[in-house]
Amino acid sequence: MLGGKIGERQAILYLLGMNIMSVGILLSTRTNLGVAAISSVAYSYSTFLHISFGTANFILYIIFITAQAILLKSLSYKLLLQIPMAFLVGLFIDIYDLLVPVMNPKFLSGLFLLILSNILTGVGVYAMTKANLILDPGNAIVETLCHVLRKPFSYLRIRFDISLVLFTLLSGLILVHKVVGIGLGTIISAYLIGKTVGVTDLLIGTPVTNWLDVHKE
Repeated sequence: MLGGKIGERQAILYLLGMNIMSVGILLSTRTNLGVAAISSVAYSYSTFLHISFGTANFILYIIFITAQAILLKSLSYKLLLQIPMAFLVGLFIDIYDLLVPVMNPKFLSGLFLLILSNILTGVGVYAMTKANLILDPGNAIVETLCHVLRKPFSYLRIRFDISLVLFTLLSGLILVHKVVGIGLGTIISAYLIGKTVGVTDLLIGTPVTNWLDVHKE
């Protein structure tokens, strides 16, 4: 993560990735097919509480950051840096929410939009990860759990996502007596976002690495 001097190109790549990821996350709410597991809690509670999706996402990230501090019994600068990152993601989501019109697509159009949103989210996650600056709270909380429970990331990532989906399902059934934010898109996203990250690395990993390394020469 953060270590030494932060390069200008790292910052550019990180912010570009954050914007692309935010567009992808926002587009998933326009599909009527359900959002990704990591977004399901924020999306559903934005509906329950009548607040913006970006605001709900920021609140969820703050909860994740607080949980990390409790689990690690410390509040490091790396943890604190997740706060402005969380704010920016929430801000970008709300900006794109204003720019992208609300749609009511039929199934095939919604499926196309879902695939596009997943690809954009995956490309954004890849760019942010490649920049190697601040880990997003959604992944950071899983890494913290791995450290505390001594379990591999993939093992806990799957279980963490399932727990978010179950929480969202129960919240919807209890609070509004219906399922909100969970659907076919949630299942597809579980596979496609991660797959996109891997494919993106295969396609542009080397040139992106070379571009980032230019400032070191």
